[in-house]
Amino acid sequence: MSMRGGKNRGRNWNQGGPSGRNFYDGGTTYSEHDDRVDNWNRDRKGNVTKRRVSFKHVNGGRMKGGQMVSDIKIRALLEDDEAMAGEGHDGERRMFYKGNKGFNKGDRRRGSPIPRGQMMHKKRLISGPTSWFEVKIPFGHKYEKDFILRSLLNAIKPEIFIPHYWKVEDTAVSFHIEDFPAAEALQKIDRTIGLPDGRKMIVIVRNSTPQFQVNDQLKERMKLAMVKRYNPATKALNLEKFHADPDLGDIFCALFRPQIMLAALDVIKENIPDLEALNLNDNKLHMLDHFKQIAVKIPTLRILYMANNKIPYVTSLDSLKALNLVEINLEGNPLKERIKDQTVYVSEVRKRLPKIIKLDNIDLPPPIGFDVTDDDSKLPQAKASFLCDTAGADIVRQFLEQYFIIYDSDNRQPLLDAYHEHAMISMTVFNSPSQGSQQRLQSYLNYNRNLNTKRDLDTRCRFLKMGRLPVVSFLSELPQTKHDPQSFVVDLTLFTPQLMLLTVTGVFKERKLAVINEPYRSFQRSLVIVPSGAGFCIRNEMIHINNTTRIQDEKAFKEVPLQPVPAPVVPITAAVTAVTAAAVAAGGGGGGPDDNTKLQMVQAMAIHSNMNLEWSRKCLEETNWDFERAGFAFGELHKQNRIPPEAFVKQ
Repeated sequence: MSMRGGKNRGRNWNQGGPSGRNFYDGGTTYSEHDDRVDNWNRDRKGNVTKRRVSFKHVNGGRMKGGQMVSDIKIRALLEDDEAMAGEGHDGERRMFYKGNKGFNKGDRRRGSPIPRGQMMHKKRLISGPTSWFEVKIPFGHKYEKDFILRSLLNAIKPEIFIPHYWKVEDTAVSFHIEDFPAAEALQKIDRTIGLPDGRKMIVIVRNSTPQFQVNDQLKERMKLAMVKRYNPATKALNLEKFHADPDLGDIFCALFRPQIMLAALDVIKENIPDLEALNLNDNKLHMLDHFKQIAVKIPTLRILYMANNKIPYVTSLDSLKALNLVEINLEGNPLKERIKDQTVYVSEVRKRLPKIIKLDNIDLPPPIGFDVTDDDSKLPQAKASFLCDTAGADIVRQFLEQYFIIYDSDNRQPLLDAYHEHAMISMTVFNSPSQGSQQRLQSYLNYNRNLNTKRDLDTRCRFLKMGRLPVVSFLSELPQTKHDPQSFVVDLTLFTPQLMLLTVTGVFKERKLAVINEPYRSFQRSLVIVPSGAGFCIRNEMIHINNTTRIQDEKAFKEVPLQPVPAPVVPITAAVTAVTAAAVAAGGGGGGPDDNTKLQMVQAMAIHSNMNLEWSRKCLEETNWDFERAGFAFGELHKQNRIPPEAFVKQ
């Protein structure tokens, strides 16, 4: 298609449109967006002639390399037009499509015109927990800021946005927003807003985080912003939505960026070293790995608010383990939505922060645990045995003595009288990792009823012996033993007329004729004892066999030095009668006993108490030679085991 006008065949590409704009004017001259006017081609005589593009060759239409002159002009025209209409001055590569069939600009044959009806494919925005978006208005420098923002807000109603970091660069204006729905809405209104000059506003939106640089100037600005946010009375600092602070409107200061958060911690450390409460709500906090520095830079911190952030998992709180927090607020974070059960949620938080007593503004019950902070505090003194009731001491001692005498004998059949008719007994054995230890316990492994390994019900029942005869038969099959009474530790945890519950732990060795050094064993036997006739019998018993420890081996079956045993105490009434008669006969009844009477009293006290003469005299002297009072004092101190052994050593 061609149209001739005049002698010369000038080439021109008129791009029409609603406003009748031309992007190419008389040769290769490019006109600005707002200065373009309708243009008519003129011939050499100056006559205005509207001409169309001709693809016919001029003088053969060939140039060096075989390229047509018209191709050069058309290509230049198309590239300029696409740069204005397609790329929007942001340098992005655009996708053109028609219907469902698309192709890249780079795939189009160079110099070919853009097919009609094709539209520009906008780059898809990506939403993330810390996403920011840049909004750019080409040629927006000619319009007032209020006009641009008001026009954009009206066009995307009911969505709203807050512009940050407004900037004018060359002929374009740009700002950043942090709201994804608003960013999508702004992208959709591209070229839909009419401008006062009749043109349409170009709106370019893309994912972009504002540029920042951590330096001393940034820290100083942060410090000035923190001054008005700090409460010295409560030692609390409020950094809620810190990036939106009016004093920081011209710089990017988002705390979700690790470098900026660490810079903020440096400012706090230098200026508020005793900070106790910190509010970090609404700061898009996501990953908390760098929060480990809080324990180093703010060790006094006790209260931390991090509500309405983007913390994904409760495991992110591992970075706060070193802090001694007593209160934390995590409302509005994805981690809370992942844990529906409130009990599990509290447990998971306390697993990382065990001292928390207030979570999400809700008071929690005091934590259960051992927290020894006082250096002077000590654990209770360990005791060899425990008796819940001293009245049962004699019964327990006699029962165990009789039981183990029979058990260590060659014949265990008399133990039939020690067990109830419906008695039950079971045994567990601990397998040591070493090969030698397993061989040593081999004779007991055949009776092992460890419920961790015996999961079958029939097997569990088979290893549980029930009835007097099966119990004693089971005990008779075990190796012959000899127990060490000095190693016994007895705990009587329940003592009533109807029931006793006691546990005895100690060491025994197996009596094997062919073995010189019999192997030692550690045992623990839990007994439930009930009355039976005139005595007691075992209703239920559990036995646990283990290898001895090194300390048990060192102390087992060692001879204990004999302590002086006091002789039987003479009834005090006879001694008092004899002494009183002697004192009356000596005439010492008025002003205290004389020396002869004192000697008789010392001898009587020595006979009565089995103490030596020195300690007998000392006892009488301290009671002012009151024989009856001295005898009573001796009896009380002797019951309390407060008289030293040397008092009974005779010269």
